[in-house]
Amino acid sequence: MDEEKSFILHQICRQIELSETAKEQVKNHYEAIAKLLSNSDKLTGNVDVKPQGSFNLGTAIRPLNGGEDDYDIDLTVIVSGDEDPKHLKHSVGEALCDNKVYRERLQPEKKRAWTLEYAGSHVDVVPAGDTTGADMLITNKISQGNYEFRESSPFTFKNWFELRGRNIYQKLPVENRSAVFGKIEHPQDYKEYTILQEVVQLLKHHRNQMFDGKDSELKPISMIITVLAAEAYGGQDDLADALTTVAVTLRDQISYDENGTPHIYNPVNHDEDFADKWREHPERQEAFFAWLNEVEKLFGKIYEQTRQEFSDSLTQSYGEKRVIRAFDELGEKQKIMQSEAAVSLGTSGVFEEGNVFAKKHNFFGGDK
Repeated sequence: MDEEKSFILHQICRQIELSETAKEQVKNHYEAIAKLLSNSDKLTGNVDVKPQGSFNLGTAIRPLNGGEDDYDIDLTVIVSGDEDPKHLKHSVGEALCDNKVYRERLQPEKKRAWTLEYAGSHVDVVPAGDTTGADMLITNKISQGNYEFRESSPFTFKNWFELRGRNIYQKLPVENRSAVFGKIEHPQDYKEYTILQEVVQLLKHHRNQMFDGKDSELKPISMIITVLAAEAYGGQDDLADALTTVAVTLRDQISYDENGTPHIYNPVNHDEDFADKWREHPERQEAFFAWLNEVEKLFGKIYEQTRQEFSDSLTQSYGEKRVIRAFDELGEKQKIMQSEAAVSLGTSGVFEEGNVFAKKHNFFGGDK
């Protein structure tokens, strides 16, 4: 265990997670869209609007090139009784167009969603029908004029993901934890994140950085990263330990059939394969494994890295400013510990119990 490195990683997570302003804006969007669609005469059945994806899982991060308060979120619109995927998809689009503000922000139709574009942010609205076999049936545009329903179980998956996280949070010195999170019906308002959630946030930002400026279709989707990370996580109570373990065992979580074809199933619904597009687009599979190779190299040997090597590797993926800020925060914490004699460092230079007080930290320069 290396509490110093875990502290740095935790501070980076704080810088890449959604800001409180962004969270508040997301809630406002959710409430406004839910109200609009629930009252729309374009939708004939009962309407249930729910958040899904990374925001609902507590793994959302800020867009790579956006501002501090930017976000990308997903909402689902489940309409009961509409058994025509094409009609349902277009009905939701028409309902959004009834609102002047949304009409101006509505983007061309995606395969599975309608997108509302804001400055630096966007909201994906995913139409879906109800079903008894899964959480919902999302609409999927196969080709021009041709649509289908596909099973999806994001809400059951959330329950599974939370169980995998085991309610384990990073323990930090001289820091009092407030309430972990406050629940409202939709969406959940995370005040603090489990170690598993932070691992996923770190991996997703690394992916965004690696594929910045490249074809966005090549970027591994978040659900693939989330599923594999949750499967690989073993309940470690230290962030650096968890990240290292996940990094070196991500590859082992991929399923292969008798033909050697890789599959990444939704663990609560094996009819949902998040790698299904790889057969049609083998370049996406190639891009995923290229990303995985980099993850293994960057995070697989955290404990073998010197402080300089650790900071250099983090700078590549998370930026110099964030890393400097994280180390500065570490220095401030160590000063507090020294003055209050609240913690000590062992000969290894990390937080340990004992009688030798913490030495002063020098960023990038090691301990002197």
